[in-house]
Amino acid sequence: MWKIKQSVLLNAILAANNFLPEEFVCLLGGDKKKNEVSEIVFVPSETSEDSASINTLSIPFDETIVGSLHSHPFTSGTASEEDKRFFGKYSLNIILGHPYTIENAQFFDEKGNRTQILILEG
Repeated sequence: MWKIKQSVLLNAILAANNFLPEEFVCLLGGDKKKNEVSEIVFVPSETSEDSASINTLSIPFDETIVGSLHSHPFTSGTASEEDKRFFGKYSLNIILGHPYTIENAQFFDEKGNRTQILILEG
């Protein structure tokens, strides 16, 4: 089971709110062996009201990148087919459905299946 620090999730929610009405996208850094997310990794992105993308050439080669996170400003946290294709690159993927709260965060594995996550204090 993946774990994420509550502060990381709250900071992602804050960033997503700052991007409204556009989507927000970032990568997640942490430890693959411990299945733990400990940071947001900001990379150059293209965003609009109905999509967000990362230029794959801008992603650094970094073994601590373990996942992705993006927001859906006008819909729930349901994953689209395009989302699921993107998820294949990472072990953990998070969609923040609007309104952005921890309760409206949805967690997915690399195959697009919902997964459980443990939110850690701190």
